Amino acid sequence: MMYKNICELFELNVRRYPDKTAIVSTDSRITYCQLNRRVNRTANALLSLGVCPGDHVAFILPNSIELVQIYYAIQKIGAVAVPLDPKLAVKEIVFLLDYVNAKVLLLSAKSLDKLRQSLDKLSTVRHLIALTRTENIPYCLDTLTERASEDEPPAFRQSDALSRIQFTGGSTDMPRGVMRTHEADLTEIAGIMIYNGIGADADEVVLIQCPLGHHGGHSWYTAVFSSGGTLVISDAFDPETILRQIERERVTYMLLLPPSVYLRLCDSPLIGKFDVSSVKVIQSSAGGISPEIVIRISETFSGCKIYYGWGQTESGLGTSLVLTRSMVQQNLPQIRSVGRAMPFLEMRVIDENGNTLPAGKPGELAVKSAAVMSGYYGRPELTAEMLGEDGWLRTGDIMYMDDKGYAYMLSRKKDMIKSGGENIFAGEVESVIMQHPSVEQCVVVGVDDPDLSEAVLAVVRLREGCTLTLEDLQTHCKRLMASHKKPRYLEFVESFDISDAGKIRKPALREKYKAFYNQAK
Repeated sequence: MMYKNICELFELNVRRYPDKTAIVSTDSRITYCQLNRRVNRTANALLSLGVCPGDHVAFILPNSIELVQIYYAIQKIGAVAVPLDPKLAVKEIVFLLDYVNAKVLLLSAKSLDKLRQSLDKLSTVRHLIALTRTENIPYCLDTLTERASEDEPPAFRQSDALSRIQFTGGSTDMPRGVMRTHEADLTEIAGIMIYNGIGADADEVVLIQCPLGHHGGHSWYTAVFSSGGTLVISDAFDPETILRQIERERVTYMLLLPPSVYLRLCDSPLIGKFDVSSVKVIQSSAGGISPEIVIRISETFSGCKIYYGWGQTESGLGTSLVLTRSMVQQNLPQIRSVGRAMPFLEMRVIDENGNTLPAGKPGELAVKSAAVMSGYYGRPELTAEMLGEDGWLRTGDIMYMDDKGYAYMLSRKKDMIKSGGENIFAGEVESVIMQHPSVEQCVVVGVDDPDLSEAVLAVVRLREGCTLTLEDLQTHCKRLMASHKKPRYLEFVESFDISDAGKIRKPALREKYKAFYNQAK
């Protein structure tokens, strides 16, 4: 591989476009050259504190210029980035920092306030750095970078070295520290740039609202700087701010999560007051997309392409499909798929013994690529279980593939519901329920049932102003799938707990309703 550090693509565009705008945030903008100077100062400041290649540097930051600056500084000196979700509970943060053996921790003011009473519990952290001067905190980033040189630090070039440890935001398990190398991230970025075309034009302007510290946000912002584009940062979902940014910056690509927020953006009374004609690509995730969302996006952002697909932190790359209004109106079978393999990724569906299954037969999706993780930090047994010696990653997702290579998501392994002797895939039922015009979001879980042993419960968030009965939902489901898969129970919620990946957190939901229905019997 020509490049051996993920920051080399950023450095390439610093040389190409020094005076071009790299980042636009709510109240500031910065060029590639200015950003690189800040990156270098941060890198040299970390070196002055004794940070060495391989040391783990954690940060808990909102979407910001500082997050990008710190990430690339860590990469330049060969340290390992450990982004943590600001929404984690204090107990979770303390545990993960200790678990991953973090040597340095960088904090925003908000995160520092949250952790202040537990700082003495950070047993591995030698250097605590606040972004700005803060009482009783020995280091602040502003002071450290003011004193540091803006010269390029010694180059670190080792493609098989760890670039980051990314804790998964999955829906079925406790966070796992996914170890990703520079080579894995370089391969992933190359695949992304090819499939969504962002590398074809250095003048793309990309708005990202999902957390930059999450794998999906990381993939997109590093793709922006690898292609020479401009990143527009949105730190929260606010329709007016996003619409104003689209018009002012002439945004061409957009990534919002969860997918349901596209409906909220399209439903905003302000939508007609701003020029959004520049948007040509919208990215979503397969789990929450629906025909209604596709139609509304197509009506609001005329002429744009809608990309969606499947992917994991572990796999790096995934699948992708370009959705159009015409495809939905024709009800083409591919709209129910998660697309086909992205560049540099092999896929097959396997049985429990690892044998490849024929088209149409459901099994576990396995993938192989240089973009795949090197393993789970501190979890060798789990790594061996998920990642074979042959390099094939068992994803834990139950899918089938058709004869044209389109993959169809059925469920997570842990989401299979055994009802009346039949195996029901929760993801399949969720996909059907999402096609009901009254449904904005839904989760399907199994609950104990006196007749069927386990039955299907649909937990639904309705679209504003809509109503739904269990009978209506069952009638809808029976039109689109076998009758035994329809929900037997229906519950409504005003909102779901959403992870940074835009996924609904299922474990707590599953336990809540399992306990509820046990008590109700």
